[in-house]
Amino acid sequence: MALMADTYLETSAAAGRLFGRVFTLPATGLDWLQNRLEMARSRRTLLTLDDRMLADIGLDRATARTEGEKGFWR
Repeated sequence: MALMADTYLETSAAAGRLFGRVFTLPATGLDWLQNRLEMARSRRTLLTLDDRMLADIGLDRATARTEGEKGFWR
């Protein structure tokens, strides 16, 4: 009887891990996309800053342009 109970618990644990993976993968993908889109928005904002503002954050115009023109996937 103990063997059946142990097998059931192992199977249940494996099913729980699989269930957790199936439902966290889409959320992880969505989190990744959301983070990348936010990063792209921040980079585009660099393009709108004037030289004084860029100097305040330690960047020059060329660096801001390089960062601001990167795609969201980078």
